[in-house]
Amino acid sequence: MGVCCAIEEVNTGEKHRALILGNEDARDVSALYKEVWLKAYEYPKEWREKRAMSEEEIKNDMDSGYFFIGVRVNSELVGVYKASITERGCFGEQQAVLPEYRDQGVASAMYEQFYELAKTNKCKVNYVNILAGNEPCERAMEKYNFYKTGEPWEQSKGMLVQTYERRVDEEV
Repeated sequence: MGVCCAIEEVNTGEKHRALILGNEDARDVSALYKEVWLKAYEYPKEWREKRAMSEEEIKNDMDSGYFFIGVRVNSELVGVYKASITERGCFGEQQAVLPEYRDQGVASAMYEQFYELAKTNKCKVNYVNILAGNEPCERAMEKYNFYKTGEPWEQSKGMLVQTYERRVDEEV
């Protein structure tokens, strides 16, 4: 399946717009990931550290076909979501929103762009792995019509996740 890069900015009708970030944004992505992931204490330490990616790691991922969806407020990057196109569909991971911008529509804007990325690339589903029992993430899954697939599984030692997906041909 080919990967399309010509994605339009998505304006969700809320006050934030999400767009696909480029190599020039890698430093900002790295800074945001370090700010958010190193303090995400509900995850194992090694998992948090792995998610606090360097600028070089982010550029390498971008060059390898990963997409980074971002939201800026007054030119500051306040939210990021990493996505890739797989045989199964469009996979989202490593969402991070600065604490002072949570519950303000930043994640919603990124989920909308995630959906558009899947549509543009003719994916049948969006899918994600969510930390089992993470209520804010579970609420987002419900809001955006994701449903559980399978049973929770151990993604990292002692860390249970639940896979969710949604059909791309369904309107949100």
